[in-house]
Amino acid sequence: MSVLFQKAWTIIVVDVEASGNLRAYKGIVPYHNLLEIGAVEVILSNTQKRICSKFYAILKPVNDRYDPEAIKKTSGKSLEFYKKRGEDPAVAMKRFYEYLKSIKARTGRKVLLASDNPEFDVGWIRLYLELFGFNAYEILHHNPMSLKDLVRGIFRDLKMNLYRLPPVFSVKLPHTHNALDDARRNAHILLKLSHVLRL
Repeated sequence: MSVLFQKAWTIIVVDVEASGNLRAYKGIVPYHNLLEIGAVEVILSNTQKRICSKFYAILKPVNDRYDPEAIKKTSGKSLEFYKKRGEDPAVAMKRFYEYLKSIKARTGRKVLLASDNPEFDVGWIRLYLELFGFNAYEILHHNPMSLKDLVRGIFRDLKMNLYRLPPVFSVKLPHTHNALDDARRNAHILLKLSHVLRL
């Protein structure tokens, strides 16, 4: 085996849509609802940089609470849409847990999630995994990656974000507020950024 060989990084880029920003409020958990999960597997090494598996789920809301402004600015879909089209969240979270578990089994490591806004996206994912009986700590790396912080560091600009990137790093995929579309867009941005990272 070459001394230059390094294990690949496996990073799961995630995005979620929710009916509001409040995971908990005045003792009510969840206060708002997780409505969509999108995940895209990115493999990075010195010899390969590629997108692999994908995951997508639309979830039925577990309550009727929503922030009208938040839901309009994020998914743009009504709560009624999710009630009609959504999957039982217990079933959706089991599917997602099995997806994460398969990646952990293949890599031998806890799963590293990455997001434009991990406090929001990964916060909702951890909460719903735990709510439906799955041990998030057991399967997820404790410190998710912030793609926004990554680009700020690369460009040494605190105002930089994924929507202000120089043309060489931008992608032509739109920001649609569909969780899988947006995770896919951010995964492609990560692929481009990986060319200036030490792996």
